Amino acid sequence: MKSLSENKLFLALAFLAAFFLSTFILTAQGRPSPVSKEFPLNEPALRSVFSPIHLVYVNEEETARLRREKESGVPPVYSLDSKVKRNNSSQVEAFFKKLNRAREKKKLESFRMPWELSGEVRELLLKPEAPEEVAKALTLASERFLGEGILPDEEKKRLFDSDRPRVVRLDPESKAEEEKELKDILNVSEAKEKAPSLLEKEGIRDGKVRQAASEIWNHTLQPNLFFDAELTGERLKQASDAVPAVTEEVKRGEMIAQKGLLVTKEQQRRLIQLQKKMAERQVRSRLVTVGVLVSLGLALVFLFFRQFEPKKFRSPRYVVLVLTVLVLTLGIERMNVLIPGSSSYLLPGGLAAVLLTILWNPAAGVLGALAGSIFSVPLSEFRLDVTLMLLAGALAGVFAAQKIRKRIHFVRIGLVTGLVNGAVILAFYSFPESRFAEALALSPLGLANGFLVAALAFFLVPLFESLFNLTTDITLLELSDLNHPILKRMVVEAPGTYHHSLVMSTLAEAACESIGANALLARVGCYFHDIGKIAGSEFFTENQTSQTGDPHQKITPTMSCLVIMNHVKDGMELARKHKLKDVIVRFIPEHQGTTVVYYFYKKALDQAAPGETVRSDDFRYPGPKPQSRETAVALLADSVEAASRSLREKEVSPEGIRSHVRKIINEKFIDGQLDECDLTLKDLHKIQESFVHNLMAIFHTRVRYPTPESEPLRPDLFRPGEFTKFR
Repeated sequence: MKSLSENKLFLALAFLAAFFLSTFILTAQGRPSPVSKEFPLNEPALRSVFSPIHLVYVNEEETARLRREKESGVPPVYSLDSKVKRNNSSQVEAFFKKLNRAREKKKLESFRMPWELSGEVRELLLKPEAPEEVAKALTLASERFLGEGILPDEEKKRLFDSDRPRVVRLDPESKAEEEKELKDILNVSEAKEKAPSLLEKEGIRDGKVRQAASEIWNHTLQPNLFFDAELTGERLKQASDAVPAVTEEVKRGEMIAQKGLLVTKEQQRRLIQLQKKMAERQVRSRLVTVGVLVSLGLALVFLFFRQFEPKKFRSPRYVVLVLTVLVLTLGIERMNVLIPGSSSYLLPGGLAAVLLTILWNPAAGVLGALAGSIFSVPLSEFRLDVTLMLLAGALAGVFAAQKIRKRIHFVRIGLVTGLVNGAVILAFYSFPESRFAEALALSPLGLANGFLVAALAFFLVPLFESLFNLTTDITLLELSDLNHPILKRMVVEAPGTYHHSLVMSTLAEAACESIGANALLARVGCYFHDIGKIAGSEFFTENQTSQTGDPHQKITPTMSCLVIMNHVKDGMELARKHKLKDVIVRFIPEHQGTTVVYYFYKKALDQAAPGETVRSDDFRYPGPKPQSRETAVALLADSVEAASRSLREKEVSPEGIRSHVRKIINEKFIDGQLDECDLTLKDLHKIQESFVHNLMAIFHTRVRYPTPESEPLRPDLFRPGEFTKFR
C-alpha cells in the first residue's frame, strides 16, 4: 500500500513538473524591440499609431521630478552622540585626578602629561590653584560646544558642496530637535579656533588659564554630531509619498504618432507605455491559453495510460518517458523559434511521435502526435496551417517509424514525414486563393522539417534507450548477431543447448509474427534464454553423449532438480555480467515460468518409500510466469521443441505433430502458466498452427536414394577424368 501511494505521489509530481516546464517554455518571451528603435526621437515616424485600448499611465519622469523637488526641501537629520561629551569630560576629569594625586605624593617633577603641551601650560598646571580654574574652563567649553553639537570637518564641507543650507539637530535622549542653519553649526576646526574667545566671554580673565584650557581642548575635542541616515531616509520617503503620482490618459483610438511627423519625447513616452500595457495583457492572455492547452495535452496522456496501458501506468518509467519526450520536443521547438529568421514550418513537432513509436509502440506514437501538436499551437502563433502540418506530419511519422531495424530507415522517416508536410502546405495555400506559386515555394520547408525530425530522432534514440533502459529493434538486431561472446561460448561448451536455442527461436519468431507480437524480440530472447546451462552443460540431456554419460544417475532426483533449476539463476548472473537488456533477461526466468520439472518429479515418486510424500511444488521453477506475449510464446516453443525430439517416426505427420503440440499447449494453459500474459485463445490457436507448420518443415522427409548394387564398379570401364562428371 505504501509503495502504491508513493507511486501515485511520484506520478503526480511528474505531471506537475511537466505542466510547469511546458508552461514556462511556451510563455517565456524575449524582450520586445524598444520603441526608441522603431520611433527614434526627433525622427519622422515610419507609420501612424492609434491606441487600441484606453490607457491611463503614470508619468514617471514628471512624478520623479516633483518628488525630487519635495525631497530637496527636507533637511538632513544629525543626531547628537551623548557618549562623546561624557567621554570628553571623563578624560579631562581623569587627567586632573592623576595630577592632584601626583601633587599629594609630591611627585610632580616625574609626572608625565598625556598630551604634548607648551612649557608655559605645563608650569601653570603644576601650580596648586591652576588645575581647578583650567578644569572649570574645559567644562564650560564642553557644555557650550558639545552641547550644541560639533560636525566633522569633512561632513560640513560636504553639506556646503551639496547645497544643503539647513539641517535638523536631534537630541536622541530628550527627543528634542531643532532646524538650524548650517553656518550656525561649528565643525571641529571652528570649535578649536573659537574656544579662547568663548572662554573670555564667559569670564575666564586669566590668559594663561585660557591658553591651557584651549591646548587641552584641542587634544580632547571629538565631533559629536553625526548624520542619521535611517531617520533622514524615513522623512524623505514621507515627503516623496506625499506627492501624488502624475497620471496621463490616452483614449482608445487616439492617434499617438502620425506617419511622417517628427516623434516628440511625449509621443515616445506614450508609445513606451502602450507597449508595456499591451505586453502585460499578452502575457496574461498567453498564460491562460497555454495553461489550458498544456492541461489538455497532459490530460490526453493521463487518459491514454488509464484506458489503454493500465499496467504501464503503475510503472512510472513509461509515464516519465512520454512526458520527457513531449517536454524535450517542446524545448527543441522553442530553440527553433529563437533562431533569427527561422520559419514556423521548421518546428520539429513530429519528433515526439517518432521517438515514442521507435522507443515504445505506434499507439504511444499517435499519443505523441496528438499531444505534441496541442503543445505546439502557441509556438506556431496559433496558425492553422502550421498546426495541421505538424499533426499530419507526426501521424505520417508514426507509420514510417514502425519496424525501424536499420539506421538507413531514418531516411524513410524523413522522406515520408517531409512529403506529407509539404503536401499539407501545398494544399493549404493552393486552393483558397490560388496562390500556387507561393505554396510551391513554401513546400520545401515541409520536406526540410521531415528530415530535421529524422535527424533529431537518430541522435536521441540511443540517449533515451540508455536513460530509460529501453530496447529498440535496432538494438535487438545488434544482439541477434550469433557472434556474441555468450553465444560463441555456448557453441563450444553446450552445443546441444545452442542448437536447441536456434530451433526454438525459429519457432517463437514465426509464432509471434502470426499473432502480431514482437517477433524479433522473441527470436533474440530465445537465443539467450538457456545461457545458464553453459556452466553445467553435462547435466542437460541435449548436451550428453555416450562419452559423458548421465551424471543424474549418481544423484537423487531432488538434487537433480536443484541442478536443473539452477540454470535460471546462473543465466541471470551471466546476463547481468554481459549487461544484456532487461527485455532479454526476462526470457531466462519467464520461459520456464513455474512449471514442474516433471521427469525428476516422476522419478522421485517412483523412488519414494511407502508413506513418503513427494510434493510437486518442490519441483517447480521459482518463476515468475510469463508477463508478456513474447516470453509466453518462448515458454511454449521451449516445451514443444524439447518434446518434439522424442517423437517416433510414425508420429511425424501433420496430425501427429498437431496432436502433440495441442497437448503441450493445453498442459501449460491448465497449469496456469499463461495466466499473467495477454494471450487469447485465438492467439493460442494461431501459435499452435505456426508450431505445426514449422515442425513439419523441420521433420520433412527426403526421397530415399537407391542403394548401390552389390557388384563393384570396374575401374577399367572409365577413362581417367570421367569420375568428375558424377560429382
